[in-house]
Parts: sequence; structure tokens; C-alpha cells
Amino acid sequence: MDLFSKVSTKPHYESYTWGKHRSIFASVLYWLIFLLRILSPLQWIKLIFRKRQAANNDEKERVDFHAMHSEIYLLVVLCLSLAFYFVPPFIPAMPGIPGAIISGLGVLSYAIAALLLFESVMWLFYYMLLRILIEKHLTIFNEAEYFIALPFVLATQFFLLAGLLDVGVSEVLALALNLDFEGYQTSSSAQLTIGTFGYVYTALIIANIINLIPAIPVGRRPNITIIGAGDVVQHRMLPALLAEKLYLPGQVAIISDRIDQGFQDQLRKDGVAYQVLKSSSSSEEKVQEVIKFIKKRSSYAIVATPTESHFGYVSALAKEGIVYGVEKPLVATAAELRVLGQCQDQLMERGFLFSYYWLEKALPLNYFLTLNPQYHRFLDIKVKSSPDAGPAGPDALAYLRLQLGKLVSVDITFFEGKDPRAWSLTKQTGGLFFETLIHPITLLSHVLDEPMQLERLHAEWFLLDTLPEVFNSTASDLNDYGASYVSLRSQPGAACAINVRTGKYMSVKERSMVIRFENGVIRMNLDTRQCSITCPGAGSLADVAISVRHGTADGETSLKYDVQMTLFDSFVHNQGYWSAQRYDDYPGQIDVLSAMADWLKADTGGSHFYRPIPLSEADYKKLG
Repeated sequence: MDLFSKVSTKPHYESYTWGKHRSIFASVLYWLIFLLRILSPLQWIKLIFRKRQAANNDEKERVDFHAMHSEIYLLVVLCLSLAFYFVPPFIPAMPGIPGAIISGLGVLSYAIAALLLFESVMWLFYYMLLRILIEKHLTIFNEAEYFIALPFVLATQFFLLAGLLDVGVSEVLALALNLDFEGYQTSSSAQLTIGTFGYVYTALIIANIINLIPAIPVGRRPNITIIGAGDVVQHRMLPALLAEKLYLPGQVAIISDRIDQGFQDQLRKDGVAYQVLKSSSSSEEKVQEVIKFIKKRSSYAIVATPTESHFGYVSALAKEGIVYGVEKPLVATAAELRVLGQCQDQLMERGFLFSYYWLEKALPLNYFLTLNPQYHRFLDIKVKSSPDAGPAGPDALAYLRLQLGKLVSVDITFFEGKDPRAWSLTKQTGGLFFETLIHPITLLSHVLDEPMQLERLHAEWFLLDTLPEVFNSTASDLNDYGASYVSLRSQPGAACAINVRTGKYMSVKERSMVIRFENGVIRMNLDTRQCSITCPGAGSLADVAISVRHGTADGETSLKYDVQMTLFDSFVHNQGYWSAQRYDDYPGQIDVLSAMADWLKADTGGSHFYRPIPLSEADYKKLG
């Protein structure tokens, strides 16, 4: 049996074992094929060849028998088939050859012809159909290897069969192709057999041709459904998807429980499909309606609804196996955060976590600290201290980071102007805490060398006391609003001095970071998306600037979500599978949310997000 295993290939166990049980039919068929292939002369030639080559090759247990060697064998067999067909008519014209020898040669030639015919039939079925089913670990030199040899094998069969049946090869060919032919000399059973094989061969040839023809690469874009129709969708996401030609209007759809009339008119004008959910539906019914809509027309989804509904949509999408992206923050409550902690890897396995500041505004700083190769394509890197040196590569930036030395201080200023969205400041929605403060805290967490401990920071919370009048609201009073400004400072003597100032309705808008080290400083302008690294001791790298390519001279960008949408598109084109290194804001954002939730509960200072100190407009202006 060991010898036969070297001649023929035993069927792999998995080829006839399906689940817990063996297939009777597959077992019988595959082991029968194994036994029949032992009769193939080519298989014995392969065994002899491999034994000789193995003596000079100690590294491989099984030496490859090259396709060229198989082709030589097939050519020899074709020549023998031609001789078997054309030579017999000339034998009677050779006087002097005893009849017994002629008779013996005839029997031998018929036996060899029958064996070669059987082998050619086995070769065709095994290599054109069965091999991929029987062998789980196979090698092939080229996809066309067997298909190229097929005409020679068929020609061999036709000539051998014609010789064995003592008919013209044209008759065999006509029978195989099921063509009309006058004066058939073969029996009806032979005609039926050859015709049947002809049909089977035709099917095998067509199947192999289809398999060989390479598909023409087409730049197809999958359909995407955006859940939500608020400010972020209208002015950031949708323009970035369409203006950058990442997607055509017909490939994007909007679904939301509320789409204002002006946006509906714009969607119709642009050719973007949309659907308004029934306002009377419950939250669960809305989620199910959205999932049904996505499964009908899309492959991917983006969740851009108010924060309180993020987790419900993400859970439903993950359950259905739909690849998605979700706006920040991922969850809205401590309860959702606890649930997320138990299943976050499963939920985010096919999810992309957006982060406007870490993946967009602070992308130059992000790249400098992480050197994630996915970000490099969006950035311009210039060595100002040595203009002729060309752009700095990842190795140079890694060296520069080492030369900066120990982190000394982090100053983050996050001042925003007027915000017409009253919900962004109310206590019940998390207001400034989860809608705005999360951004500088996220940046702080990525910069610090050690895990962030917010409870050790001294916090002062303030509230502009004219907010009810600003929002012209009669349904809420000042106590409904959380803090609109917060100052966070590290304790005196801390290893790293931290100063974070965040506020809305500030007189001066400014979003920037200054990060100081022992030997240099990083300045990150979050409005212009430009980062400068200064390190006098770094030689030619003493002054390096990193900026987002889409930035314009006035510091604004034409598309506020261009980088994130392009990154999400890369994720989509990889069918929602991550490589070894992710390029979204997971799991960093989860760590930040956990730290902020714990801090919100543990803060026992004189002021708090829920208990801010009211300030008049004049005093409030002094904060910034």
C-alpha cells in the first residue's frame, strides 16, 4: 500500500468526510480513482523520476514533476497513437515477417493502446475535474497547464479509439461532436458511448474555459446608507463622499426619522435616494426598518444619528453582519458602556469608529506619534531646517520623536464660538462633556506616555448664565444646562504639567495644542491641520512641518470629512476586514469614554459638569 501511495495520490480525509460523518459515495468514488490511477504509466514514470531526484535533494520529501516532463510524455503517447492508427495497414506489405510475430505484435499493440486510452480518459477526468476535490494540498505550475495539454490528450484518444475500433478517425470525431456522418461502421453501443463522452468532454472544456478567462477588473463602488440627516451628514459626510467622487449619488442613500425639507430638496436635486422613518414608530421599530432598508439596497452603513441611538444601531448592524462606520461617541450612557465592555471586540470587528479630531484635525500629530502607513497619503512632510534633504520618512520621524525626549507639558485650547444646537449643552444629553470635551481628552490620551487619570486633574466648571435667552427657550431654564466651559489642570509638581481649556460661546475661537518635551516642542494647529516639530538637537531634522494636503491658505478646508471618508472607503473596499493595524479610533475611544464616565461619577470638587458656576457674559469673556 505504501508503494501504491507513492504512485497514486490517496484522497484527503476531508475530501470524503463532511461534518461528523463520511460520505459513502465520495469515499467509494475517490478511493476507486486512487486505485485506477495506479494503472497509469505516467504515474510510475513520476515515481521513478522522483526517486532519482530525491537522492540529490534532501530538503523536500516530494520532488515536483514539472509540467514540461508531462508534456514530453503526452507527446510520446500521441506519437504512439498515430503509429497505432497509421502503421497497421502497411504491415501486410512487409514480406518475410512470420505471421505469429505479426499476430503477437497486434495483440501487444492493442493491449498498449487500450491501456493508453484508459490512462488518457483518467487523465482528463482527474485533472480537469476531480483533482481539486480529492487533493487538499496540490501544486500547479500555471493555471493553463492542463488546458494547454487537453488538445493533445483528446487527439490521442481519437486516434487510439479509431485504431481499436478499426474505423476512420473522422468517424470517431463526428461521434464525439454529435455530427451527422454517413456510413457509420461502429456498433450502436459504441456510438452511444462515444457520443456520451463527447457531451461530457464539451461540458468540461466549457467549464475550464470559463475558469481560465480572467475577469475584467471593474472599479465597482458598493452602495452605502447613511443613518441620520443632521448637520454632520449635510455639511460634512455627504459632501465629502460625493465631491471627492468616492461614490456617485446613486450609490448613497439617506434614512432618518427627520429630514428637513431643504435637505430633501437638495437630495432630490443631487439624485441621492432617501427615506423618512415613521415618526410614530418606537425606537426598536425604527432600528428594524433601517436594517430592512439597508439589506435591500446597500452593503455598508454609516451611523450619524444623535449619540443616544448609536449603540442600538451598532448592535443591530453587527448582529446582521453589516459593515459599518459610526460617529463619535459610540455610546451615550454608563450602562451602554458597561455592556460595550463585555462585547466591544465582537461589535467593532467589522466597524469603523470615526473621530473628527484624531483622524482629521490632528491627523499630522496622529501620524507623527503612530506612523500608521494609512495616514501618510494625506500628508505633506517638509524638513524646514534642511529644505534640500527632501521629505522625512517614517524612520526619520521615529528618530525625531526619540530626540525630543521626555514629555514635560501638554496645553490644549479648545475654544468654540456660538452653537445654535441647544442639545449640545444640556445635562441630559451629556452636553459639553460628551459632545465637545471628549475631543481634547481624546487628544490628551494619545499624547500622554502613561494611562490617563482624569480624577487627578483640578477641574473648574462654568456656565454662561444667558443661555436660556440665547436659545430663546421657554421650555428650559438655566438649571437644565451643564457646564459650557471647563478648565483642567494637573496638580503642582506633576511629572507632566497638563492644562486643558474647553468652552463654547467664547469670544475668540481657537483650537490648538502645545506639547513640550525635554529637547523640543510640538505645536498642532487644529484649525489649519498643520503640525510643527522643533528639536534643536536633532540636526537636519531640527524643524519639521506636517500638514494635511487638502488644507488651503486661509486655514479652512473645503471638505471637513475628506480624510475620514477616504479611510472608511478603504475599509469598505477591504470588505470590512482589518489588517494587523487599524486606522480608526478604536480601541482608544472606548478607553477615553470609560475614563470620562468614571471621572464624571468620581468628581467631588466644588464645581461639576452638573453643578457649574454661573457667570455673567462679561465675566465669561474673561475666561478666554
